[in-house]
Amino acid sequence: MKPKKSLSQNFLINDRAAQRIVKSLNPEENDVVLEIGAGSGALTKHLLCKAKKILAVEIDKQLCQILQQKFKSYQNLSIVNADILKVSLHNLIKPEPNCKVVGNLPYQITSGVLSFLQENRKLINGCVLMIQKEVALRLSSVPGSKNWSPLSIAVQMYADSEILFHIKPNSFFPKPRVDSSVIRLTFLPQPRVRVEDERWFFRVVRAAFGQRRKILLNSLTSNLSLPKDRLEVILNRIGIDPKRRAETLNLSEFARLSTAVIGLEKIRLISG
Repeated sequence: MKPKKSLSQNFLINDRAAQRIVKSLNPEENDVVLEIGAGSGALTKHLLCKAKKILAVEIDKQLCQILQQKFKSYQNLSIVNADILKVSLHNLIKPEPNCKVVGNLPYQITSGVLSFLQENRKLINGCVLMIQKEVALRLSSVPGSKNWSPLSIAVQMYADSEILFHIKPNSFFPKPRVDSSVIRLTFLPQPRVRVEDERWFFRVVRAAFGQRRKILLNSLTSNLSLPKDRLEVILNRIGIDPKRRAETLNLSEFARLSTAVIGLEKIRLISG
């Protein structure tokens, strides 16, 4: 089947890599595994003999028909022709309480899938994903590095991220222009830091990074429309230098910052 550019299809053709991905997930005989983007079945064929049930979600109807024919002798495979971002994971896996997740993610929906997984993290026991190497480096980065970003914070707020290994473009058809990485996400029982309002926390993070080259004081002032003089007082009071840049702040500092400035936002909304 000819890959579709509109769906960012790059089929994994390296069977050793496929086996290594499945081994990293470590599916056991009583596990339910959600496979995101089953594609041509490179991972599916190795999952079927290891887990109790495989839920293969694939958006391409033609690929679903191919998968149905290819694995018609297996009773533990359910192929779901759907957009993973529009699926209710709770309804999909019930009556099972949770599942393991694996997938070769199309680059264009990686951020959306990561958000989907975070929203459903209480239903997920383990997660191994193949993503663009550049994104993998962001997810596992640390404050002060060039890869520290809102995406790093969004993932590390809820999970540990570990890069397992890298995969070269010649392992796919067609060859992508970038390297890929296989990562493991392990969701935490509680968010890494406690905040008063998670939506506001992430809004502050995005605002801080909105003008990356600017100092924190200027980025927050312009992107949140907050009074600069009062914001500077607050930053000094919580021990964060207003002249620092967003990429130097860790999660705990962003948590303190969001809690401290939420009062200013409430005042702005009331007076505005």
